[in-house]
Amino acid sequence: MMDRAILYQNISRKVGKGVIIDPKLCFYSPTEVLKALTDEGRVKDWLIRISNHYVPPKRKLLLIYPCSSYKPYNISRSYKQLYSTLGQIPNWRSKIQLMTISEPFGLVPEQFYGKFETWYDCPGLFEWWCRRYGLDYSYEDLDRCIELLSDYIANFLKKVQKLKSYDYILGFVRTRSSSLSLEKDHTHRRMLERAAEKSGVDIELSPSKELIHKIVAERGRLAWDMYGVTHPLAQKYLLAKVRSVLSA
Repeated sequence: MMDRAILYQNISRKVGKGVIIDPKLCFYSPTEVLKALTDEGRVKDWLIRISNHYVPPKRKLLLIYPCSSYKPYNISRSYKQLYSTLGQIPNWRSKIQLMTISEPFGLVPEQFYGKFETWYDCPGLFEWWCRRYGLDYSYEDLDRCIELLSDYIANFLKKVQKLKSYDYILGFVRTRSSSLSLEKDHTHRRMLERAAEKSGVDIELSPSKELIHKIVAERGRLAWDMYGVTHPLAQKYLLAKVRSVLSA
């Protein structure tokens, strides 16, 4: 098992680009994430703030997009690709609210991306990552994390439904593996699915099984495994979907 200090120095510290990664906000297993959700004041305060107190702007579409390894999100390759896609829509920010879905912080509205001096690193819910570094991986704690995070997201969804903040909600996240299976550590999909169930608010989850199959069939499994929602075919679909929603 790799020491936390070594993980921080060799991995977490390096994911901050122009910002500091706080070692106290680095979580390396489901058990550590669960403890953060229940005991870490900054994590709990943020989750409560967004779910209970944050009032979003009214927009046609809420687009929920995966967090990135590099922080802040907007400097990462995945977000540069996203901004390039959305940039093809004139005045897109007046029509779309972009939010990041994250563990352990739930939902992070785009307006906050540039306002944090210290950031976090949380690979601890991903089984492949924990196995790679010989860290304990508890499916029970993983499931408890999903339930807690989905509770906060569900509260947010209930609130925006009452406020009529959005006409449409799209979660564009890693929905399946390249073998088209549903994995337990596809945390973003699971969080949004459970939140939708708990709140009764509709969320379209994409890319679809059919689109992932198309990417794998045409470009190979590695194309989806490495690039996920940033793959050009996925981004092409996203642009078409967003245009369709906005024109409805």
